[in-house]
Amino acid sequence: MREYLIKRVRTEPGTNSNAEPASLQVDDEGIIQAADDAAEALFGYGILEMQGLPMHQLVASREDNPLMPPLSDALEQGQNALITVRHASGYFFSISLRSATSETSGNTEDAMRIRPRQATPLDTRVFRLAEHSGGIGIWEMDQDYNRLHWSEGLYHLLDLPPGNQLDPEHVLFYFQEHQSQVRQAILQCLRQGEPFSMEVPVLTANQNHRWLRLTGRSLDDSGKRRLIAGSAVDITARRADAHSAQVWKYRTESVMAASNDLIVIMNPELEIVAVNQAYSEAFHAAFGVTPNVGDKMQDLLVDHPEERRLYARLWERAMRQEGFCIEMPLAQSEEQQTVYEVQFNRIFSPGGELLGAAHVGRDKRVAQLDGEDHVHYLNRHDPLTGLLNRREILQRLHRALNLQREAGTPHALMHMDLDGFSTLNARFGSGGCDRYLRELSSMISGRLRHRDAIARVASDQFVVILDNCATEEAVKVCHNLRDAIGGFSFEWRGDTIQTTVSSGLLPLHLVPDAPPEQCLTLAADLCETAKATGPASVNVYRTDEDSSQETATREDLAQLMYAITTDAIELHFQALRPIASATWGDHVEVLARLQREPDDQGRREEELWRPTSFMPLAERFDMGYALDRRVIARALAWLEDNPLMQPRLKMISFNLSTSSLMDESFADEVARQIEASSFEASSFCFEIQEAHACRHPDEARRCAEALRAAGCRIALDAAGVSGQTHNLINDLGARIIKLDESLVQNLADNPLQAIMVEAIHRMALMCEAVTVAPFIEDDATLRKVRELGLHFGQGYRLTAPELLDRLAPPPQPGNRGGLFRARS
Repeated sequence: MREYLIKRVRTEPGTNSNAEPASLQVDDEGIIQAADDAAEALFGYGILEMQGLPMHQLVASREDNPLMPPLSDALEQGQNALITVRHASGYFFSISLRSATSETSGNTEDAMRIRPRQATPLDTRVFRLAEHSGGIGIWEMDQDYNRLHWSEGLYHLLDLPPGNQLDPEHVLFYFQEHQSQVRQAILQCLRQGEPFSMEVPVLTANQNHRWLRLTGRSLDDSGKRRLIAGSAVDITARRADAHSAQVWKYRTESVMAASNDLIVIMNPELEIVAVNQAYSEAFHAAFGVTPNVGDKMQDLLVDHPEERRLYARLWERAMRQEGFCIEMPLAQSEEQQTVYEVQFNRIFSPGGELLGAAHVGRDKRVAQLDGEDHVHYLNRHDPLTGLLNRREILQRLHRALNLQREAGTPHALMHMDLDGFSTLNARFGSGGCDRYLRELSSMISGRLRHRDAIARVASDQFVVILDNCATEEAVKVCHNLRDAIGGFSFEWRGDTIQTTVSSGLLPLHLVPDAPPEQCLTLAADLCETAKATGPASVNVYRTDEDSSQETATREDLAQLMYAITTDAIELHFQALRPIASATWGDHVEVLARLQREPDDQGRREEELWRPTSFMPLAERFDMGYALDRRVIARALAWLEDNPLMQPRLKMISFNLSTSSLMDESFADEVARQIEASSFEASSFCFEIQEAHACRHPDEARRCAEALRAAGCRIALDAAGVSGQTHNLINDLGARIIKLDESLVQNLADNPLQAIMVEAIHRMALMCEAVTVAPFIEDDATLRKVRELGLHFGQGYRLTAPELLDRLAPPPQPGNRGGLFRARS
């Protein structure tokens, strides 16, 4: 198949030389197979008339035939040819011709062009295809000649064989009770030229019910309006969809009206598409306006800019992500408002198109039980979450073990511990975390089967009995719950509470003779091992020969015990430099580095073990207090060996682990050692992390009081992220406030952080406390800390950690200043 592009050669002035070329497609036999509209105008033929013509009939002579050499050879080489052709009327004219194939060989985008059909006849096959695919039929009525023409599509719409002889009255019969309406519309169009469009039902020849959109208009330009034409389109499916949508709308409105929850549905343009009476009334009470379908939330809250911004953020987030839950009042006023637990969920069409999002707000109030039922319920359930408690889960575990021994039914026990929940508790307080735990418990329960059992056995720990669940399936459930909890978030006062979970899984058939308490302890130990390997970890019980992970943990534990028992501890220090003004004397923070046990050949790893690696293990196995005792004792002994340090040493600081706070004898024992020291008690400082103090307030207060009674100073470490800093300064009697790492990093580039740091600094000044900025790693941070007026700075930009022995006299330049522990 060859395609030629043709332009007429004109010499008259004003001729458009850039006109679109005509196109001819000719087969190898020289027969024209297709021509476009431009070819019709050029040669005087209709497109359908040119199909089938031999090419030689269009040219003036054999030399002008593009299929014959040498002209064909020149065209194949991409050259243009000037030939003489014959018009349908018989006259001759010149054209410029080139091969479209050669032109587009290097540019495939030009191989096909879209051109208007204009007035060229339409192939009947294309017409039939259009009618069939579009469910359409065409009709014409010529009253002057008393003719009514139908296309094949209109016969199909009425289930009639094409060509069937019908009179107009017979046709109107298919419109049933709408006959007079259709007749009147056609007569009005004939007599007055009024176009019409209507949707009417028909009963076809095969007794099928259809809906048609019937249209008509006058085509006579003479003013007599005797010729009219129109179409009939099958709209049955659209009408059915609209009816179904209307039914679901009524059902949805009925359900919403029957609910006391606050329900509103928005489309992606944030327009209300459905709202129930409860929401309308509550919204009107809060803002003084009533939301209706079609209203935009931004317009309703135009007089409430704070809520306007908040609602816009919430609804935009609801359109972007999976369902989430927040707790908030409708209006953010200072007046007492009802707080609702609000669930947002996206709505999709069956094809995956986002239709909008739904908001369901519930004033959650748990009905109180009375009498013996209430007592029985409390004995078996956790009062915060409504889950089973430890006592009840042990009873159910006992029954599961008996059933397994009797019937061989496999069960699995899963212990879950939320990662970093103490940090969340310190940051959001018990109010936010309690509500988070309730929502999280509800989500977990919804993902378990009814025959499974779940209990809350500690503040951040859960136990699940998977009934009749083999090991492989239990592992899948464990991973699915881990992913679900990691993806779950709870909105609390404009912030998000979210964490991960670590789990230990115990297939009960592997410990058939173990009592319930032992199984629970073993599952908890597996969970602890999982937490030691990192957040969101899962640890499955295995036999010893397959448990490489457990072996590695035991090896690290052995190394930790070796360092503590053999005193394989290197003491380092990092100095603190004065920022606001010059301060004489050494302020140092003691750092611990552990040496590993030599191998069988007596070789020891050169790299020391840092706190970021060994402290989680020490805390997990309750060995932090033993490590703290060794570090403090070693530092006190070093000071006694260097009495010349006494006039220079202004402060030496130690960090306390959680287990040291929990040990009632620790503070008294340290106080006795300091009293026996030749150094002033006020030169000793003990750091208590803010997160630890929030999680264990009574223990932290007791430890701080005992150390202050001995004359020591207390530092509040990692301060500023819990929102409880001002309370803890007073509760602990802290006189040194050491900022959290997150407040110092990128301080120079974050104005909000700078405001928070300045606020904490001012709070410290009011309490006559000293502020410390740790983790100063660059000049920009140092300049910002100095600008904010903080008293001391610490970090690699100022001084790097060194061996404690290098602090001994004679003093070296650069060793003045210093305080506290570096987390490196």
